[in-house]
Amino acid sequence: MYQVYVIDETAFDPKKPIGDFSNLDDARKRLEKEFTKNADTKYIIEETTGHFNSYGDLVATVVEEN
Repeated sequence: MYQVYVIDETAFDPKKPIGDFSNLDDARKRLEKEFTKNADTKYIIEETTGHFNSYGDLVATVVEEN
């Protein structure tokens, strides 16, 4: 599972979720739509495997970031 976030430095929480995708190519296609709106869009793609740490937080690995 891949989670896509757009970074918005003006918001309280700078990571704005865009969507959850089962395929990395689908996540990148969704980001292309964001780039048409704003070419300077900053983003993070995280991969989650469904594992949780001892605090109950979902463990995510950053796959791609700009």
